[in-house]
Amino acid sequence: MKKSVLATLGIALVFASGCNSQNRIIDHVNFTPSENLEVVRVSVAFTGKIQSDLAGGFPLKGYGYIFVNPFTPAQPFEVGFDLDTSIVNDQDYIRLQPTTVLPNGVPIGIDRALVEVHGAKPISDKFDLYAYLDVLKAEWLGVASIFSFLTDKYFPVGLSVNEVLLRDKEQNPAIIGSVFGPALNSDGTLARAGGVALFANVRKLIEEHTLKAGVTTTFYPEKQVTVSGPNATRYRGNAKALEQLQRNFVSGLNGQLIY
Repeated sequence: MKKSVLATLGIALVFASGCNSQNRIIDHVNFTPSENLEVVRVSVAFTGKIQSDLAGGFPLKGYGYIFVNPFTPAQPFEVGFDLDTSIVNDQDYIRLQPTTVLPNGVPIGIDRALVEVHGAKPISDKFDLYAYLDVLKAEWLGVASIFSFLTDKYFPVGLSVNEVLLRDKEQNPAIIGSVFGPALNSDGTLARAGGVALFANVRKLIEEHTLKAGVTTTFYPEKQVTVSGPNATRYRGNAKALEQLQRNFVSGLNGQLIY
């Protein structure tokens, strides 16, 4: 059984302000706590127009994993994490240097630094996964998926399209989604491709919302977006430019772009 919740202020990575539901690329976010409320599964579910077969995961010791699940007739393409919240107390992760930026150098968009964890090698030549852990206050968990097709040919360097899917009682973001562009080396070569990120204040979600153990709550988005980064001016209020980025993103995930 799923409980539907209309987000107070948020979106679903809709690239153009004022887009209707037919133009969305992400349909909703699912949040599922375990029976003891100690393990949470949070994922971004894409619309049916994205039918990617990308699949893979990255385990974090015995705490769970971050994942990309492929589109099937029974389920949408999704990116997310399934983690025991005690992971933020692990001494190996606490020793890591926290970061305040996404893999492309653009700020994550929350009020503290998070530890970034990823494997020594990419999951595949098409995508990679990063986990984010709030070892400072034990509130936030996050995931970012890097897609190799998202180069500066298809998405501006350093650009980030950000959305708040839910706010807490103080109107601070509680769920944040971002689509971000690539980062380049000083010589202009690709340092890291762009991708998608999802961050959730798990503690606030459990404390402030009527969530039932083992039951999935589905957050549906509104349409507001914010654009940040060195190329943001061109895209703010420019529906056509944002929609082109959306088309590139959808085509790339469906394997229809020439890299």
